[in-house]
Amino acid sequence: MISLRRHVLTLVAVFLALAVGVVLGSTSVATSIRDAVVEREETTAARLEASQEDLAAERIAVDRLDSLAGDLTPVVVDGRLDGRPVLTIVAPGASDEDVSAAREVIDAAGGIDAGRVTLTDKAVDPEADAELQALVANLPIGTAPAADADLGTQLGTALGRAGLLRAEDAEPHLEDDDRETVLTTLADAGIIGYEPGTLRPGQLALVVTGPRDEESTGVRVAALARTLDGEGAGAVVAVRMGDSGGRDAASILRSSAEEDVSTIDDAGTEAGRLATTLALAEQLDGGQGHYGLRPDATAAAPSLPPTPER
Repeated sequence: MISLRRHVLTLVAVFLALAVGVVLGSTSVATSIRDAVVEREETTAARLEASQEDLAAERIAVDRLDSLAGDLTPVVVDGRLDGRPVLTIVAPGASDEDVSAAREVIDAAGGIDAGRVTLTDKAVDPEADAELQALVANLPIGTAPAADADLGTQLGTALGRAGLLRAEDAEPHLEDDDRETVLTTLADAGIIGYEPGTLRPGQLALVVTGPRDEESTGVRVAALARTLDGEGAGAVVAVRMGDSGGRDAASILRSSAEEDVSTIDDAGTEAGRLATTLALAEQLDGGQGHYGLRPDATAAAPSLPPTPER
């Protein structure tokens, strides 16, 4: 018969063995987990390093190609806009650098600077809609847009009549006094800004804008661009690619299957500026397209037209 003392000692030995087993087992598991974590970290670090190297190589390639586009631009655009006045409309969110760079390429193409009109934040502020609508309704612009037309169309009609030449005969829509009245009225109301004495009627309109969080801004600028296209010989919307989650005018025009206004989505690059100028020239010939680097672009740039005869 087993004594109580021996029974207790046996139980103690069993529990001690279990304890030792648990300790040894947990140590083994911990070691395995640690080794797996270390291996995973090393693999992740290696993949990250490889991705960074690939990204750096792609950036170098893009920069070199963009530099090449800049080198070729003067030769490619030479004479494409010879003697054609281009009015620049600067929408909220546009980069001053993009505006100036686009104008330089247009000048290199022989285009004439018809001046710059800046849309203020008030021009796209829904709280100012009633005031804007009342202003346009009382401007001397000839046949007014429909009373229920959106505000982008109404403002585009006013700017188009005052700032562009008719497509059919390249003549101004309005007499000089009426043009001045329209522009000064809109400027005095804080809707637009421009330097007096610097504007002349343009044959084409370049609308430079930027990514915005407010989709309503993009919608209004898109409607304005469509209207300018109808009032003149053509319009191009150029936007810089950005991180904004909103939809800019270019994406809105593209999603609506726009077939009149041309769009450029990489205005902040040399290639985008080249595409902008070629798109303006294409508009003169009745062509249109959506160009740039986004998935919804149809090509990087318009096809090169024949070299103009001298």
